[in-house]
Amino acid sequence: MSMSIRIDGDAATLSHAAPSADRAVIRTAMIEARGALLSWDATADERFPDAEIHSPAEAAGWLAEIYGAEIAAAVRSGEERAVPLPEGAELVDAARRLASLTWATDWWPAGVYTPALDGAILAAETALAAHAVEHLLDDEDAVERALRDAVDAPSALAGAPPRLRPDAAVLVDALAALADDLGVELHPAMIASAEDDWALAAGARTSLDEGIEIGHGSAAVRWADVPAQTVAADSDAQWSLRHVNGVPHLHVSVAAAPGAAVTRATAGLWARFGPESLDIDVPLHRNGTAFTGAAPVAASVALLPLEERTLWVRDPILAPLPGAAEDEDDRDAVREHAVLRLDDPGASLAERVAGE
Repeated sequence: MSMSIRIDGDAATLSHAAPSADRAVIRTAMIEARGALLSWDATADERFPDAEIHSPAEAAGWLAEIYGAEIAAAVRSGEERAVPLPEGAELVDAARRLASLTWATDWWPAGVYTPALDGAILAAETALAAHAVEHLLDDEDAVERALRDAVDAPSALAGAPPRLRPDAAVLVDALAALADDLGVELHPAMIASAEDDWALAAGARTSLDEGIEIGHGSAAVRWADVPAQTVAADSDAQWSLRHVNGVPHLHVSVAAAPGAAVTRATAGLWARFGPESLDIDVPLHRNGTAFTGAAPVAASVALLPLEERTLWVRDPILAPLPGAAEDEDDRDAVREHAVLRLDDPGASLAERVAGE
């Protein structure tokens, strides 16, 4: 029999009611645990998670470590009631840390005003955090997968700012020990030269000012439609229609998150213009500080009414279909949270490095 645990102040309310979707996904930090889904508001100072327990028998092995013995017993009995939260719980802080790191991997709003996180450092911390709570995770390969994403972490940590080098050294040692235990080979530390960084950042550039402009506009990019830390989370996509040698061309540009070329795979972004029936899909490629693309279009596109001059930037694997726009208040809350994390002594090393 499934149960829900809802945290309200200093109590947990247990019920058999269906969960309510009252928190935006971009604000939700989650862990897929054995027999349950644990979730926190990533932008709030919450210690205990809400839970959707679909298999109390599977969750029985760890419930007391997160919620204490009284709540675990109430779940086993299927009793619906409010139970006080324990002052201490063995695993809840470690679980919260893993959820925060996972959230940062999926939703960190890198952009013009919020620096990107180093993916290798983030993966290293995720691997160690997952290892600390491995027995409650539903994914038996979570630790090894994060480790394989962290093979370049020694190089990233070698370049940590001087103030954070002691923390970086501790992380390197812990990561090396875990990798050795699991048989994962880390890449030796190397520090990229300034020339290498410049070459990666510069790239080829596509001019968007050819021809005569006959229309332009902008559109917000849903964070759920693109991989984290690719498109700048604080910029809109731009489009323009131009006559080039007598042929209408659609040009699309969207700012890239700083560091995206280095820390994230950036292939696979597309822009769809106008109604789906027009079949105008433009591939976007990283060119310097933006993702850009252009394609010839039919002359009739210039006659589209304003409401049909839409632009949808997405990774088709993440977003095969359009979705509802994300609430701007939720986006603001996420961006404000990210900025605060940059100089929070309790934040992850990846966040503190980005804040230097």
